[in-house]
Amino acid sequence: MKKSIVITLSISALIMVGCDVLDKYPLDKPSQETFYTNALEINGGINACYKFLQETDESSYVFPIVLDCMSDIGFPRQDNDFKTIAKGEQDDKNGTIGKTWKRAYQGIGRCNNMLQVIDEKSSLLSESEIKQFRGEVLFLRAYYYTRLVTYFGDVPLILKSVESVDEGLNVTRTPKDQIIDQIFADYDEAAQLLPLTYSAAADKGRATSGTANAYKARAALYFGKWDIAATAAQAVISSGVYKLYPKYGSLFLPEGLWDPSNREIILMKEYSAELNHYHSLPQYLLSRNVSGWACLVPSQNMIDSYQCIDGKNIAESPLFDKKAPFENRDPRLKLSFVMPGDRFGDYRFEGHADSTICYNYVTDSWVTNNDCYSVNQYTSYTGYYPRKYAAMEYKDKRTQGDYPVILCRYGEVLLTYAEAKIEMNQIDQSVVDAINELRTARDDVKMATYSLSDFADQNKARLKVRLERKIELAFEGFRFTDLRRWGWANIYGNRPVLGRPFKGSIADWPDVSFDENGEPEYIGWQNYAPHPSTDYRIVENRLFTPGRDELWPIPESERNLNPGLEQNPGY
Repeated sequence: MKKSIVITLSISALIMVGCDVLDKYPLDKPSQETFYTNALEINGGINACYKFLQETDESSYVFPIVLDCMSDIGFPRQDNDFKTIAKGEQDDKNGTIGKTWKRAYQGIGRCNNMLQVIDEKSSLLSESEIKQFRGEVLFLRAYYYTRLVTYFGDVPLILKSVESVDEGLNVTRTPKDQIIDQIFADYDEAAQLLPLTYSAAADKGRATSGTANAYKARAALYFGKWDIAATAAQAVISSGVYKLYPKYGSLFLPEGLWDPSNREIILMKEYSAELNHYHSLPQYLLSRNVSGWACLVPSQNMIDSYQCIDGKNIAESPLFDKKAPFENRDPRLKLSFVMPGDRFGDYRFEGHADSTICYNYVTDSWVTNNDCYSVNQYTSYTGYYPRKYAAMEYKDKRTQGDYPVILCRYGEVLLTYAEAKIEMNQIDQSVVDAINELRTARDDVKMATYSLSDFADQNKARLKVRLERKIELAFEGFRFTDLRRWGWANIYGNRPVLGRPFKGSIADWPDVSFDENGEPEYIGWQNYAPHPSTDYRIVENRLFTPGRDELWPIPESERNLNPGLEQNPGY
């Protein structure tokens, strides 16, 4: 790793072109004159700027999904760098953190190089190509810097290709406010240059004007720039391009992800069987009964957060029945996660310690239940499974997931708009409408709606939109950052991850209350007995250290090479 800064900020910026171009010329003699002789090759270079859309190239613990399992609403079973972060035990040697830093700067290096190429080779391009290519690259540079500032705070701001080793070795951290100004400027210019939509099928997946505005809205929300967030989100809403997909339960599965009529997705990371580019989400999300590995699962906190259909939590609603605790609940509960008694694939799912056999719907017979802890200790540690991205049709090719992962969608934009307006205390009917749309506009999600009077108190309105983010965006990677920016990580990041009891009757499960933030609270969890017991199962203890864990450490390898990169506090 002794060349990491150089690779990140210099070499990769010189040899970054698409695979079709890289295959034509020797990698030991990079030359923009050789690489970029026509618009097609320049387009290949633009495509290569998209390579780092996800924080790491991990095919199993896939970003952004894994982020939620590093928060209070999920659990990553295997011991790895992700679990280390989840437990608050990360340091500057953490591999995931190092890759996140490096890949972002690789993306930035490619973007800076392509901006130079577009300027120098403009005679090879049409006016529309110049606008589109420049818009895409500016969007992606802002995208990568948004990631860096969110995770690391102050980072080096590099706006041109690094020309020498010394230059790469002597960069210093730029105050994040200066970087944020550049991020907004890049998003703004990208939104002006990019089209609202593309007509060619080959352009599917490219950034649009709406993509730039949606990510500007997200960045502004993360950075507490409420007016900018609301304005950018409103631009996406007013464009008329995007619309909620009518089936929430299909949105995250191949049928919805590949539906050409799907207007909810704003940006996604694509995979391809043709290019032998896969993820292993089926392997890591599916149940043991279908030979999945049960590695990424929701916590009891997540399950208990879903309201009943009357809009009240399970401690207050008369519709809640402890003997049937998953009925009369927000439909997104069972559309997002698998509950005990649900059908999952060919099997009836049950994780009770005594349920050593389960029903197979296809064979109409009772078979060994590999989802039972007594049969397989590596089944779901919490007693639930995710449905989002758990594509059952891939159960026989579990490491060959070629369906995309959503990085940004219209549902998030509605929540960004609502939260920003609430934080400015500009609560009007448009705020209520945005949230109600998520609760009622889909065919398979029908929840009690809010009225404007329900939002009369700003703090109560704030808690409503925060709950809606938790529910609507569950297992999409937002909770990790949300807890930090809301100042809640010190509370909920210092509580253990709980799972369902694996002994006793459902009706005998402990009662749940809700705290002043509307979050599930488990009185007496400190005295819960180790598994097996009738208490909720303590799956993992977590630690969040205030003043340190709001940010990740600057990777050791980078600071060894460049001591001028000051470390974040506490590391």
